Amino acid sequence: MKLAKLLGLGIALVPFYHQPVEAFSVCGLSPEEASFKTENRLVTICLGEASLQMVITFHDGTGYQIIPVQREGNLFRGTDGAQNFIIDENTFVIGTDGEPPIRERVTEHR
Repeated sequence: MKLAKLLGLGIALVPFYHQPVEAFSVCGLSPEEASFKTENRLVTICLGEASLQMVITFHDGTGYQIIPVQREGNLFRGTDGAQNFIIDENTFVIGTDGEPPIRERVTEHR
């Protein structure tokens, strides 16, 4: 019985520390500049260290890519050296020299 009281007292003496949990977007602590949902991908525009960055994932969270981009009005354009990426509120285009571009319709944007 003394052991149960001792254990109970030990638990009571340990302060309960509650640390709030916060969820962040792919942009970390910075707010999103824009976000787009296409038929297959989620595209988020974030303010990077030196420029805007396009973060591309598939709907299931795989396929993570970060591409530096420039804003041209409501259009964002960038390249990773192998492919060119262009997105606006209507269409997302992934182009590779010598191959037909991949085009996806934008279904949502903010």
